Amino acid sequence: MNELVEATELSSRREGPEKAPPYRSFLTLSTRSLAILALLAGVILLGYDLSFATSAHALISATPLLLIGVASLAFLLILRPRPLDLLKALIVSVAFILWGVDQLLPAGWWATTLGDIVIVLYVIDLGWMLLSQRNA
Repeated sequence: MNELVEATELSSRREGPEKAPPYRSFLTLSTRSLAILALLAGVILLGYDLSFATSAHALISATPLLLIGVASLAFLLILRPRPLDLLKALIVSVAFILWGVDQLLPAGWWATTLGDIVIVLYVIDLGWMLLSQRNA
């Protein structure tokens, strides 16, 4: 038994550490950059609101939502979660992206319906989280 452990350790030392594909470091940097940009865009949004300006508000409010939604999707490519965890994370990522798109739409049926879809996605996500915590 001891020989098996030593042989396994020896073979793992020969193989060396597993190298990550080159695109992973790019995705990590991109994800980090998008998240920082989303935070900055949020600060700009709050500053814009404090200035009581009204022009271009839709674009300014959509930007942090779209950036963090895309950053979340890129982060999923890095993490490669299990299928169920991937589904949960996709729900939130898509909700943020749709919320950003909703900010860009003029008032009307499409904007209302898209906003309602976003609400349902967030309710699904939070409900799923609450139920899974209860069962843990």
